This record gives sequence, C-alpha cells and structure tokens, in this order.
Amino acid sequence: MKTKSLVGLVTAVLLPVSLVATASPASAVALRAAPPKVTIAIAGDQATISQATMRPGVVEFSVGDTVIVPGPDGGPEQLAVVRTDQLDYVLQQFGAVFGDPTDPAAGAAAAQGMRNIRQASTWYGGGSPGTTFQVVLPAGNYYVLGVQTAAMGLVKPAPFTVSGERRKGQLHSTTGTIRAVSTKGGGNAFVTKGLGTMGNGWLKFANSAKEIHFLGMGGVKTGTKNGQIRKFFQGSAPTFFTKTQYAVDVISPGISIAVKGPFKPGRYLIDCFVPSETDGMPHALMGMWSLVDIG
Repeated sequence: MKTKSLVGLVTAVLLPVSLVATASPASAVALRAAPPKVTIAIAGDQATISQATMRPGVVEFSVGDTVIVPGPDGGPEQLAVVRTDQLDYVLQQFGAVFGDPTDPAAGAAAAQGMRNIRQASTWYGGGSPGTTFQVVLPAGNYYVLGVQTAAMGLVKPAPFTVSGERRKGQLHSTTGTIRAVSTKGGGNAFVTKGLGTMGNGWLKFANSAKEIHFLGMGGVKTGTKNGQIRKFFQGSAPTFFTKTQYAVDVISPGISIAVKGPFKPGRYLIDCFVPSETDGMPHALMGMWSLVDIG
C-alpha cells in the first residue's frame, strides 16, 4: 500500500529451481543452504516472479521495477506476497477498504472488508522497488501482487506454489525490531526495540496483534515532537517530513518479516493506516503511531 500524504494514506489504505529430495548427504546440505533469492516485479500489466515453485521455509524476495499507481497521490506500486485460495474474493473486498473512512457506512464496509480479507488470506509483507525482505513460507498457493493496481484491475497477480519438504533455516538476524500489538479496549500499538543501534543491519517487523497491519516509516526533522504529529493527524499541513521514506506492506497476525538495510539514521514517524476491523477508521488515526530514532 503506497501513501504520500495524510489524504493519500486515508484514500489508499481506506489499504527452474526446485530442490529435489533424495537420500544422499547432498540433499541434506541443500535443505540447510541459504534461502532462495527470488525477484518480483511488474512488467506491463503483469506481476512477475523469477521462481514459480519453491520449498517451504525462508525465502528472500527482491522487488524490481513496478508501475506508478494512477491518481493524485499515486507513486511507485509496492509488491506484496499473499497466500490464498480465494484471490478474486480477497481482491473484491479491497473495493470496500478503499472507501471514505469519515462516512459511517463506508467505515462499516471497510471494517467488514478487512475482517473478510484476514479470514480468507495470509499476507507476508512486501515493499517498494529496491526492497529486499525475507519471510518464512509454509506450503500453499501464493500470489505476488500490488494491492492497489490488482484491486483496480490494472495489473494481473503472479501465482507461485510452495510445496515439498521444508528447508531448514531462520530469518536473517536483526538488531532492530518493530512489533504490532493489540491493546486493551480493542486498540493497536507499536512496540520497538534496538532501533537506536540498528545501523546498516536488518529490521524485523512482527505482527503480534489480532488484525492485519502495515508499517509506514516517514523521515521527520530532528526535534519533531508528538504534539506536531497529533496536529498532523487532525488535519494540519505537515512541515516536518523529510524525503526519506520506507514501508513494509501488509502482514497478517502471527507473521514476521526481515527487511534488509541500510536505513538512514534519523527520526521517523512509524504508523499503520490499515482500516480497523471495528469501525474502518485507519489505525494511525486511532493512535497507532510513534516517533522513533534510528541510529
């Protein structure tokens, strides 16, 4: 999900290499080898993937060229990885998710849409062109897609299959962690650890909450305060953003993703604009944001 401003965030989110198992020692070594490196991209009106079949386990994806999402707040499309056997139904639900969250009826439809999406699919994150990320994929049927362009019928998703014996291995080790959690009263929040010493390492984004979440990381000027952010979410024009932006596409509850750096040192606003399953209000407007310092 791509966003460039508060308005853009609200409208955009409101959302031949298959290992052969043998009995030889070589196969055991192969199962412990480095994760397969897979490139995903968009070419014309078609999402692409460099490897259409793979074993369960850790997979490393690199996002290549995509397309520009049409509209006044459009930017380079992000690509996401999703496991589902009901792709048409899931994409249909995004029609409601992209509605106006300030309208109660549209908000209720967005909330129901997010509940339907969570129940019918599992999301493993993604990112903009140039992003490299690792996820652990179980067996199943998957697609690579850009949420906005696929929901608009502009770019066809690319299917791929994960099957066979699980490859051993874990996600790349990380110094910094950002975790989405549920809070009392049905809210959501971020919990962070190790960001101040992350340097050029990898970042882990984990969803320990009950709903689907997205991680936006917008660079802000040194000295930016919480009060400025609150006014921004209330509609004030921002004067504190820098050009540095990162994002991790939507991930489902129980999923973790490791994203490769380098991340530029500085202060960032982290937020999630996925609509709430309660009333369709974007999570950030309900308080799911935080100012963090990356070192």
